[in-house]
Amino acid sequence: MKYLLLLLFLPCSFCFSQKAYDSIDYENTFAAYHANTISTHPFGIFLSRISPDFQLKPSKKISVSFTISSGNVWLPYVKAYIPINEADRDAMRKFIWHEREGNFDFSTPSSTMDFEADGTIRLYLLKLNIPVSPKAELRISTRLLSLDAGRLPYSSLTSDQFIEWFHSHISGGEDPFARKVYGYNQAGIAYTDKEGNVFRMQEQESLLTGIDVSYYYYPRIEWLEKSNLFTSFGFQLGMNVNKVNATADIGISPTLVKRFVLNKQSEIHFGAGLGFVKQGVIRFKEGVSLSNANFLFSSEFLLKYIYKFRNQKSLSVATNYWIQNAYNKPHEFDYLVLTGERISTHWNYAISHLYRPLTANCFIVTYAKADLAFSVYFREDLLVDNAPDLQTGFGVMLKF
Repeated sequence: MKYLLLLLFLPCSFCFSQKAYDSIDYENTFAAYHANTISTHPFGIFLSRISPDFQLKPSKKISVSFTISSGNVWLPYVKAYIPINEADRDAMRKFIWHEREGNFDFSTPSSTMDFEADGTIRLYLLKLNIPVSPKAELRISTRLLSLDAGRLPYSSLTSDQFIEWFHSHISGGEDPFARKVYGYNQAGIAYTDKEGNVFRMQEQESLLTGIDVSYYYYPRIEWLEKSNLFTSFGFQLGMNVNKVNATADIGISPTLVKRFVLNKQSEIHFGAGLGFVKQGVIRFKEGVSLSNANFLFSSEFLLKYIYKFRNQKSLSVATNYWIQNAYNKPHEFDYLVLTGERISTHWNYAISHLYRPLTANCFIVTYAKADLAFSVYFREDLLVDNAPDLQTGFGVMLKF
């Protein structure tokens, strides 16, 4: 799957030749809207995450948006042993990670964790955007999720069959992740943290995961806007109301967008944004430890082409690159011991990838007419994290 989005990115260079009749009006079009591309990672779905805002200005109208994202996750069972004593940790540091299992005394005092995930995770985001001033916007969003086996025809690009067809016929080779060995169309998530807390999800299970309240401020700095530079600052309170992680998170996200005007009908925007989320500022009850990182830090870069047709119609084509720090502190990976079925060279991913940054590329298309907009996207981790492998999404926004 690693080259799929590279192929999909090619349309970004296409030119639109239809005659236009008006200049772009950013107060009344959806030039900046696109479906929320946030990851369906099996841990991330239980956390509050903040996304950079690439709008140039706040909207003048109230709007409601709804996004459905589907991501195929495939992480066979892995168990990790984390030595407690420093001397035992030093002993494991002498070996490459895949050699530690054969050189580890399993009677050594250790904490353990295990993790496995399979299926299609679907994330549902319902968001209300309320302009509160010419320079600010309030957003309230609700997060829900469900888990299923991703069977056809309910899943197409995110089904096991399509992904393995792609691997076999286009890129990746025959069954590189041993999906065929374990079997298609299964669903389940199981995780035990180092304190022995457990969470499990089964096929057809769904739950409300959280409510986020965000405030975005657009300072409208005159000397920046003279150079076609626009900035915004987002502040978020995330209430995780799920049984796995009942906490409150806070986040901040500064964004900068450079606008290149090609003509009266078309523009190119290049945006860069950061996101900082402090997890567990308030813990409502004991739950599962999903991350031991001090905070989640992410950055995103967006390149977008916008074209305005007649009758308040517009089309935008965009691509982005997103990266987030690891869910767990990377230094711990220097001495932990991984065990599992070594059927493929990727057998360790369920836990090993919790200790490295997550990345993704997206291709996004949005079509808008008057106060209604539709957006679709494809999301792929080119480093093959498999959490998710391929993710797709569809979004709709309506202004009032």
